[in-house]
Amino acid sequence: MKITLDTNSIDDYRKFIKAKSLPTYKVTGHVVEFPDEYAHELGFDIEVNKFRNWEPSEWLFDYQKHIVKLSIEKKKFAIFADCGLGKTLMFLEFAQAAHHQLKDKQVLIISPLMVINQTCDECEKFYGFRPEIVKSKDLNEWAKGSGKIGITNYDAMTDDVIQGNLGALILDESSMLKSHYGKWGQTILRIGQGLSWKLCCTGTPAPNDRIEYANHAVFLDYFQNVNAFLATYFVNKGQTNERWVLKPHALKPFYRSLSAWSFFLTDPSTYGFKDNSESIPPIHVHIHDVELTKEQKDIVGVESGELFATKMGGITSRSVMGQIAKGNYRDKNIHSNKPKAIRDLIESWPDESTIIWCIYNREQELLEKEFPDAASITGATPIDKRQELIDKFKTGDIKVLISKPKMLGFGLNLQIATRQVFSGLQDSYESYYQAVKRSNRVGSTKPLNVHIPITDIEAPMVDTVIKKAGRVLEDTRSQEELFKDEIGIVNG
Repeated sequence: MKITLDTNSIDDYRKFIKAKSLPTYKVTGHVVEFPDEYAHELGFDIEVNKFRNWEPSEWLFDYQKHIVKLSIEKKKFAIFADCGLGKTLMFLEFAQAAHHQLKDKQVLIISPLMVINQTCDECEKFYGFRPEIVKSKDLNEWAKGSGKIGITNYDAMTDDVIQGNLGALILDESSMLKSHYGKWGQTILRIGQGLSWKLCCTGTPAPNDRIEYANHAVFLDYFQNVNAFLATYFVNKGQTNERWVLKPHALKPFYRSLSAWSFFLTDPSTYGFKDNSESIPPIHVHIHDVELTKEQKDIVGVESGELFATKMGGITSRSVMGQIAKGNYRDKNIHSNKPKAIRDLIESWPDESTIIWCIYNREQELLEKEFPDAASITGATPIDKRQELIDKFKTGDIKVLISKPKMLGFGLNLQIATRQVFSGLQDSYESYYQAVKRSNRVGSTKPLNVHIPITDIEAPMVDTVIKKAGRVLEDTRSQEELFKDEIGIVNG
């Protein structure tokens, strides 16, 4: 809705002040523009064009029904929900509703590659059909079709993908936009232009992760670009770790804006919803010291210029030290105690399933030699073989799975693993968190033991991640409370 304000009118000035309190608005000269759904806040009685002819499936939890209704009414929406809270069922409900209204249009779900079969299984279990799996080479022809629900992976988002007869676009694990914005994001933005049905689903962003909110706001057409979003609520402090700092007094407007197009969920009871799921078992983190070999110590001395590496330096230095710790230096294997230390750990719990997380290719190759019967998944592993190995791991036929968080760290349900071993950790908290939550989620019945064997030169990186994990947990709870306070303005 657009209204033109008279600058000499006290009533219009009151409307202007009221409009500025809305979750989303735009001022151009004397004209104020805002979504029709907020017209009643300014005293206007108009018919809001929302799709309401959809009742969520009865088996959904109360919070899932509420969020589904919101997303379907808004049509352009983001669900920021913690791992295990049922994002898959929520976006499948959205897909069904979009398909019901759009009829002859195509509904496309974009998902991480290794999650596609899992999503199709869930859809068949709850809805009685499987989305059509669309391969990259077939995507453009499929997009010209009519009345189907399909699913493809992010790697299919190449420059030549067309919008075709697409009517709805759903992004599963939409945080993928953040780290691959150049690779996939521009294609997704382009094929999503003009679509009235768009949904993003991902885990709750860390409180200081402004870029993730910005990417979603742009995709959902609430801001023209990332910088416009950031400049509205944040001040650029220059090239520091916290470059974008929230403006003074902008906290509430920021969450009020988010509440217009998203829902933030880590604990359903925060909003008064019933606690439908059993408590998720705890995570126990164990740090194991691993002695550097003489060869490693000598190389560390050469690289750092010191007898002991007391400072990790920048990203390049950390990467070099990380690879030395894992038995790789300048693309050559060097003697490391870590592979055997990991083997000794895993042999001490022979009846439990374990995931070993790696960072580097050569590191993974060394661990494959220690565990010749393990399922090892790399970027070179064929798709069919990946699925076969994951299936065998899920059934317990294979006890050890070796991979990288960037390969399997998003979306997969791997609750069978009651042990995880991080051969190495990067500074990325999100990578660590996503990897851990593959095994610790709704449906888990046993505690998850996370083992992190480290050498002296890796300790600073591990400390960074573990400390950040604690801070993020506290900040996320505070963030949810703030969001709850502001969402009442929209849905109260």
